[in-house]
Amino acid sequence: MRREPLFVILAAVLLVGCGSASAADRPTPSGIGLSDSETHTWTASGIDTPDNENESVEFNGVVKLKKELSEDTLKWLEWYYTLSEDSRNALSFVPAEFIRSGTGHTMETEYETFPAYSAALTEAELLETEELAYYYFTEDSADFEGIEEICLAKDDNPHYHNIGIEAEYDPGNIIIYMVLTGKDKAAGNPMRSISIARKSKSDSWKIINSGF
Repeated sequence: MRREPLFVILAAVLLVGCGSASAADRPTPSGIGLSDSETHTWTASGIDTPDNENESVEFNGVVKLKKELSEDTLKWLEWYYTLSEDSRNALSFVPAEFIRSGTGHTMETEYETFPAYSAALTEAELLETEELAYYYFTEDSADFEGIEEICLAKDDNPHYHNIGIEAEYDPGNIIIYMVLTGKDKAAGNPMRSISIARKSKSDSWKIINSGF
């Protein structure tokens, strides 16, 4: 009987061992594919990046870290970047975190205080101005399909500092409401503002501005 050389047997064993490796055991080339745990999220720049607190968001040339922005601001920015360029340019609203120093009221220091706009009005004046807001969105402008929700804007709302409009009125002669209309709710839009003001205590209230 002829005996096989020892090295032939060893070679066969090595070949069987190499063929037993599964595809799952093979290394993935660097830079190809994503792990199951890696997620991607929307950013204001429109670019998908891994979700983390150090992700930056840009608006009107101002860059902020995502963790520096409120949830409401992030939701507003997400809606904002779904609009056409013309629609964006038509908006006057600027999120408080993106107001540039020297272009209006800023909120850079944690000890800064704001005028108490709502507290400067009596209950009767608040009721009167709220009724005017209701009338505007239900009777005067029926296309808004009524009001789903209405509330006073916070005293730090940047609309109070719109130069040439709301900023021209002192506390006690201006109030801003945030309103969710039926039309905006159906369209998935955020609440819009309505600014109501008067020149002095002896003047009548009038609507001076409204929008996002």
